[in-house]
Amino acid sequence: MTDRLAIIAGTGDLPHRIAASNPGALFVTIKGVEVAAPDGHELVEASYEKLGALFKSMRGAGVARVVFAGKVDRPKLNPLRMDRVTLGLFPRVKAVLGKGDDALLRLVAEVFEEQGFQVVAATDVAQGLSLDATVIGRTPSDQDRRDADRAWSILNTLVPEDLAQGAVVAGGQCLGIETIQGTDALLRFVSESPEHLKLGARGVFVKRSKPGQDQRMDIPTIGPATVEAVAKAGLGGIVIPAGDVIVMEQDEVVRLIEEHDLFLDVRGATP
Repeated sequence: MTDRLAIIAGTGDLPHRIAASNPGALFVTIKGVEVAAPDGHELVEASYEKLGALFKSMRGAGVARVVFAGKVDRPKLNPLRMDRVTLGLFPRVKAVLGKGDDALLRLVAEVFEEQGFQVVAATDVAQGLSLDATVIGRTPSDQDRRDADRAWSILNTLVPEDLAQGAVVAGGQCLGIETIQGTDALLRFVSESPEHLKLGARGVFVKRSKPGQDQRMDIPTIGPATVEAVAKAGLGGIVIPAGDVIVMEQDEVVRLIEEHDLFLDVRGATP
């Protein structure tokens, strides 16, 4: 077995960013997940219900390391379609399907490692994905900072429930937390909320990983679409921890932050 990397691709730009940094990688798409394959990479199509076939293909291609990149929804699994390997794993998968994302993703990593593959983080195989501590755009007001601290406190409270990587607070009031529907749904909900609920503040969106979560499997990500959604929701800015959140298309993110008179506060020290 060589040191070859396999990219298990979900939706979004991250799988392609990693592929560009790893030209010899095996690019794995998942049946039912719409992903455009990059040029010049060997491709394999996998199925959630045929993991035995995937493991065999990866071994045959000399894969030693695996990175999971991009967004995927929880699949609907049919035991009647499963191969022998997947059927053997099904009781363990079923036991965590009703739990939070981190519990499920930890099991996925465990299964791949049991098969002899090393699971690595996106930041291990592509450079420049996150930002160092800085403030981009306008300077956050004292109210913005208080709202960010309040959002951070709310997210800390939810850690034992394996719930939420993001929250929106305005004027000290929580306007929403990110649930399994994701960031887009949260910001859309906030955009539809009555303005008077903000108590005169613009509001802040905080995005970060849950303390202790397996960052090999799920690193929080923002990008230009996030900035546009924050602006549409009428919020004043975004707060993320330095080195903890992937920022896609960073030049465009900076441009949009400045265009919409927002701030991006990349915090070096977190509450």
